[in-house]
Amino acid sequence: MATLLYRLGHAAARRAKTVLAIWLIALAAVGGLAVAFSGTFTSELTIPGLKSQAALNELQDKLPAAGGTTGRIVFEAPEGSTLTDPAYQVLIGEAVTETEGLDKVGNVLPPLPGQSISEDGRLGYLTITFEGQITAIPVETLESIQQIADNAEVDGLNTEIGGAAVAQTPALGSTEAIGVIVAMVVLLVTFGSVVAAGLPMLTALIGLGIGVGGVLIVSGFIEMSNTAPILAVMLGLAVGIDYALFVVSKHRQQVRRGMEIEESIARATATSGTAVVFAGLTVVIALAGLSVVGIPFLTVMGLASAFTVAIAVLVAITLVPALLSLAGRKILPKKQREVAPTAAEIDAEEHHQPNRWIRFVSKRPVVASLLSIILLGVIAIPAMQLRLGLPTDETAPLDTTKRQAYDLVVDGFGEGANNPLIVTVKPDQPLQLDPQSTAAIEAGVQQQLAAQAQMPGAPALDPQTAQELGTMAVEQAKASQLLAPYVDRLAALDNVAAATPVSGTPDGEYFVIQVVPGTGASEEATSDLVHTLRDEIADLGDEYGATLDVTGLNVVGIDIADKLAAALPIYLAVVVGLALVLLLLVFRSIVVPLKAVVGFLLTIGASFGAVVAVYQLGWGGSLFGVDTPAPIVAFLPVLLIGILFGLSMDYEMFLVSGMREAHAHGTPAKRAVVDGYMVGSRVVTAAAIIMTSVFAGFILAPDPIIASIGFALAIGVLADAFVVRMTLVPAVMTLLGERAWYLPKWLDRMLPNVDVEGTALMERLERNERNERDERRETASVG
Repeated sequence: MATLLYRLGHAAARRAKTVLAIWLIALAAVGGLAVAFSGTFTSELTIPGLKSQAALNELQDKLPAAGGTTGRIVFEAPEGSTLTDPAYQVLIGEAVTETEGLDKVGNVLPPLPGQSISEDGRLGYLTITFEGQITAIPVETLESIQQIADNAEVDGLNTEIGGAAVAQTPALGSTEAIGVIVAMVVLLVTFGSVVAAGLPMLTALIGLGIGVGGVLIVSGFIEMSNTAPILAVMLGLAVGIDYALFVVSKHRQQVRRGMEIEESIARATATSGTAVVFAGLTVVIALAGLSVVGIPFLTVMGLASAFTVAIAVLVAITLVPALLSLAGRKILPKKQREVAPTAAEIDAEEHHQPNRWIRFVSKRPVVASLLSIILLGVIAIPAMQLRLGLPTDETAPLDTTKRQAYDLVVDGFGEGANNPLIVTVKPDQPLQLDPQSTAAIEAGVQQQLAAQAQMPGAPALDPQTAQELGTMAVEQAKASQLLAPYVDRLAALDNVAAATPVSGTPDGEYFVIQVVPGTGASEEATSDLVHTLRDEIADLGDEYGATLDVTGLNVVGIDIADKLAAALPIYLAVVVGLALVLLLLVFRSIVVPLKAVVGFLLTIGASFGAVVAVYQLGWGGSLFGVDTPAPIVAFLPVLLIGILFGLSMDYEMFLVSGMREAHAHGTPAKRAVVDGYMVGSRVVTAAAIIMTSVFAGFILAPDPIIASIGFALAIGVLADAFVVRMTLVPAVMTLLGERAWYLPKWLDRMLPNVDVEGTALMERLERNERNERDERRETASVG
């Protein structure tokens, strides 16, 4: 690998302009294709094979009006007024009529007294059922709904929009730029040169453009979560800067020592480039490994991020060498471009006395180890309360219309009214009423609707809407009689605020009951109710001869969270096993991989604990823009394991490889720990600060999913780089001494030689240089 990259580095340096042109053409081509083929992204998360998802699909097929994608316009009358005021009735009626005429709107159920108007008359909502999935709703329709709601805000009437009727807000805001700015400052401080600092940033942005552009192209052909491209941006930018940093840093060291530019580029690509390829491959494998969980949206998310990381690796070993060639000595500070520092000055700088931290760690390894473990252990404690879920309108920022609509519905109708559960009933034998009963119901409904139309608060409806409302009321009344035994049993369960028959098919083979919980969607009591309902419907099915299912978006979300929770230990075991194998190959040691895995588990625990403390328990949440504590987004733990595994192995390799190299050259084990730390700590510190800054820049993103991922990754990188790799690792290595490098001889013979540091290549090049010097001396002496 090192030899191949050495040749690649030479080629890129010699043909720098060609390499740059190829990457720029690729960027333009991918950008054009992304514009042409980019598809739409969805906020809905589904898992094929879930029983609740299958039941929801069947519901949407059998009764679209009862199971379709829905949204709401919520109306709030001012203090001292009610929605019964004639002026408000007209406004609501106009809103119903205008909404019905929009593209992809199936039907609109107006606010009705006793149903969707609160007891005090101040709050009410109309329900919009859309045709098809949420991704099929045109943006123009959502914008029109917003305009209709705005137009109704007359004479103090307040309107808010919830559910699928809300236009998608940008997942990112302007705060992400802060992370990029901090990264640039760190690069400037590290390198002391604008060119050297700007080069990793430039190459990262080019790689990011191609990587994310590729993801956008693919989105035109497959369904993709709206989190996938943002996660790709987050990772692509972070690793893109870091990988370029490693190569540039190595090249600068060599140029300062007087090495010729092209040769230095080739050697930096061979050594640091090999490490980058290994590190990137580790991240790619971990992210691609998300497919073992068997959840399609998570697989797509992992592959999208893996693609951007792979592009970042290719940029680091091709475009970075090319730009280094074009930059020449400008990568050095101005003072060093003309007058190179002496070897003594360089040695004094690169091999200066150990700093206070590594002196403390090496002198008191037991104390340093215990402090690290205790610190991360304490941070991890809240992880014991981890609960998983999916975001709802309840978790939206307080200043958004969907959150305000949610809160108004809670105020007027109770916690569970925003996310009702659905029970579907399929009798073994069709349920039908006799003609006399049907006629009586139809007559009764007509009388009831006529009376409601005269009631204060009933909106003025056009004839078509009134007819549709009458048909729905007849079907509901018929279902109420046919399903009475089922409804009575469900309504008697704990935490059920109401159980109401909704509708049924004309053939009497399929019915729907709506169950409103007494608690909100994100509360554990609601999840418990779903499991209770499943037990109850099994008994009902046996007793009355029917097949019943529990479904609804809330139920599907609970099932997704349960499945992801079950997949977590499996994926963690896969990742830990992979880490052991990789590190065994790289470091040829039994203890080093075990120690690295323990450190990784401590990192994961601390990251989980911190995100649970802030986003679920609400500790200090206001500092991070968390308005409402809620369960952790269900796929975050699995995603976090994959990403942090790859990143933690990066830091492990860059630090421990220096220790291994020093030890291989005869340095005593304990001294090798200090020497290796001093060689790698500066670049690892810069890399960790940059990556933390990039991730932290997403914490204040408008999307709570992106914000929580950014927070968890920022904490994870901080914990891993500064506590685990730069404190616990050298402390444990010091305690172990020579035992850290123990490997049984039989295993040493079996393992392939993976020269990640490019040591063999460097030795061969140095040997060739010595031979050339000797030949020149012989020639000179003969002459």
